[in-house]
Amino acid sequence: MSEDNLEETTGLWQSEWISSDILEFYKVSNIIFKGKTKYQKVTVLETLPYGKCLLLDDKIQSSILDEYIYHETLVHPTLAMHGNAKRVTVIGGGEGATIREVEKWRSIEEIVMVEIDKEVVEICSRYLGEINNGAFSDARLRLIIDDGRRWLSEREDNSIDVLIVDVTDPLEGGPSYLLFTREFYELASRKLTRNGVLATQATSPVHNELSYSSIKKTLSSVFKYVTSLQAFIKSYSSMWGFLFASNSNILEISPEEINERLRLNGVFGLRFYSGEMHYSLKRFAEKYEHLIKVEGRIIEDSSPIFIK
Repeated sequence: MSEDNLEETTGLWQSEWISSDILEFYKVSNIIFKGKTKYQKVTVLETLPYGKCLLLDDKIQSSILDEYIYHETLVHPTLAMHGNAKRVTVIGGGEGATIREVEKWRSIEEIVMVEIDKEVVEICSRYLGEINNGAFSDARLRLIIDDGRRWLSEREDNSIDVLIVDVTDPLEGGPSYLLFTREFYELASRKLTRNGVLATQATSPVHNELSYSSIKKTLSSVFKYVTSLQAFIKSYSSMWGFLFASNSNILEISPEEINERLRLNGVFGLRFYSGEMHYSLKRFAEKYEHLIKVEGRIIEDSSPIFIK
């Protein structure tokens, strides 16, 4: 290695397992916050390639560079597919970006955000205001600190129009792995309205083929209709999977319908998502799913799936 190259590798670096056989390093210019809550390790870093980032258990969750790609792709297709959602529940989403996107829809009357880790919300409110952009102050929002699955099981009605599951990957010992099982999806199905839609992040179809295909297979064992979108997230070093499920045949929607529903709900100025982009992300999903070489399995409470 030359002396010039050696100088480029000095300084502070953060490592992250992208998959069981890929380890990535990126340069850090400042450690803004580092600590551990009851549930997970929390880090806020200023990085050279991605800007300010939130890490949970040493995995990037959101970066200033491209978090909008992830959050717009998770939220807006779900609301566009439903068409007239009034009651939205978000499980997870502690940094506030998911509710930020939900709040752009004027049809929404009630937003319930159920986050297990109160400290994550407090840390993100303090250090990541650029991401949540005041979302926690919306009058329609009710923030509940609780286990999302337990809270959902205690609801007596089925009044949720849209349920968005924005939780960490299913890590062994982590707080989220029981939110990817058949039993959880059966519970969610019972709590949705007749035209209700569930959306979930579904890990990487490129680096975590078994988990992605298993999440899709598990959803399909519970819901009548399931569809996929995939978008490239640079800070994740991967294509990323987003899955949408419903018991009503409402998930297939044209670009023109999407753009019209966005317009009617006053959703303007999105940086990534549109009707045309939806079509492209759907084609991406179809192409990448053809490359998956492993067959997924039904994920159950008694046999959860874990990624590294």
